[in-house]
Amino acid sequence: MIGLMPFLAPLYAIIIAIVAYFGIKVFVGRRKKQIQKAIGEGMCAVCGARIIQNKCPNCDTPKTG
Repeated sequence: MIGLMPFLAPLYAIIIAIVAYFGIKVFVGRRKKQIQKAIGEGMCAVCGARIIQNKCPNCDTPKTG
């Protein structure tokens, strides 16, 4: 905001700073929600697969053979 003051009226500089602040907060909130949705319940520490119903689809399958 201080960098904009020589070029704009202080009111416009304050408005731009406030819009930028809330714009970044909204962007970060949406991105966080998108990542949480993509990860689901978590990631498997062994193979990196997404955890579904508290089980890893790769590591927790019964071994036949």
